[in-house]
Amino acid sequence: MKWLGWLCAVAALTANLGAAETPPAAPGAVQRIPWSKALQERSPHFTIITNTNKELAKQMSQALEQQFADFVRRFAIRNEPKAPLPVKVFAERAEFKKYSAEHGLPDPERVAGYYSPTEKEIVLFWSDDTEDVLNTLYHETTHYFVDLYMPKADAPIWMNEGLAVYFETAQFKNGKLETGQIPYGRLLDLQEALKAHKNHKLSRLLNMDQYGEMGYNLLAYAEGWSLVYFFANYQNGRHAQRFGFYMDELRKGRKPLEAFKNAFQVSPDDIEPIWKDFVLKLKPDGPRAWFEKAQALHYADKGDEAIAACDEALKLDPKFSKALQLKGVQLYFLDKMPAALEALTAAVAFPDAQARTWMYLARTHEDLSRHGNAKGSEPEAEKAYLKAIQLRPDYAEALGLLAWLYATARDPKLNKVKDGIALAQRAVELDPTAEVLDTLAECYHQNKEHEKAIETIKKALALKPTDKEYYLAQLGKFMEAAGKIPPAK
Repeated sequence: MKWLGWLCAVAALTANLGAAETPPAAPGAVQRIPWSKALQERSPHFTIITNTNKELAKQMSQALEQQFADFVRRFAIRNEPKAPLPVKVFAERAEFKKYSAEHGLPDPERVAGYYSPTEKEIVLFWSDDTEDVLNTLYHETTHYFVDLYMPKADAPIWMNEGLAVYFETAQFKNGKLETGQIPYGRLLDLQEALKAHKNHKLSRLLNMDQYGEMGYNLLAYAEGWSLVYFFANYQNGRHAQRFGFYMDELRKGRKPLEAFKNAFQVSPDDIEPIWKDFVLKLKPDGPRAWFEKAQALHYADKGDEAIAACDEALKLDPKFSKALQLKGVQLYFLDKMPAALEALTAAVAFPDAQARTWMYLARTHEDLSRHGNAKGSEPEAEKAYLKAIQLRPDYAEALGLLAWLYATARDPKLNKVKDGIALAQRAVELDPTAEVLDTLAECYHQNKEHEKAIETIKKALALKPTDKEYYLAQLGKFMEAAGKIPPAK
């Protein structure tokens, strides 16, 4: 139970659930402040700690207090927390990754946020998409509530994740949190599985202690949510009180199936046909359902299927810009560069185009140009990188990539090596990985500061990168340029 919330955070990342029509104000170009000077917004049950801005902290605090009240009302939490829970919201993913790695999170790259019951804190980062941040925040906060409710019992994973997804769909509008919205992408997945008879039997789902490899089973998350939603809404909430009885039985140490039979007075097999019929009658929101399905497939490394789902969303709503942005990024990952360029160029024409989309447009232009494709252009790549950085001034990845372009561009007008050094130095401050250090070393090398290049690439090697041979070759190149080894024959 050490990292309760780690694997569920992956699920939050995969399905932009319950999109808020009027979310808390997005930060736009968040002016990141040093974490040592992070702002704090205190409330009775939470302390928001962030290096974004005060208004965001205040709105998150209001939303979480309302979520706490909603959960207490539903399940009568008996254990009032001893102190407000710290909720740490980093302005940049790189800061989150560094903090999470230092605190033992196994794979920060795949995680949007987590709740740690050992350290009693929620940790996440701000992204381009306000909805994604809020989805993760509400999801992880629910795990904290479950931990409060049954601190000495292991909550069944279906219930823990089902509740988290149920609350994850909450919408914070006009100062009020509304819970219980349908996650359309998950619903679409589940309905397809039910029609094909590929769902888990409820008796098996109730007994699961993990959701497959790395906890990553999208269908099981959908099934867990649907059961919670079923108990809350079937026949006007007829089973809602019995769900509370089920949680009480678990608190007493009962096994999941025993607790279920005691609370509901029927077996899972008895409820299964009623649950299936209820789920199949729910109506998904077409474009959003396909988009959310595409997100889940994207993060599950099912690229062609993700593109097909984006196309389904765009058929229903050609102006669904998020589907177009995701399609373009996925095409880039699949190395379908001309198609990626077309999709990403169309996507950035929308006013809500994200910094990430601009960055991938830049990368596409750059890759096409380097492979001699006339559609690609290094000057266009520069423009797109600059737009991404304008939207997110501390976007470490975009800073590093633009620095590399300035150091290695074939277009002489883009040989802005001194600008590249400044960009790479900032990227290293934000995200001191081997890759970013290599970029800075290359910039020093191109500026004929070979000693600095050698020193910097040695720092990269000290991080034990997986592609060690590449970094050793870089070191050899820099040492040869400094006259420390003879040129290769």
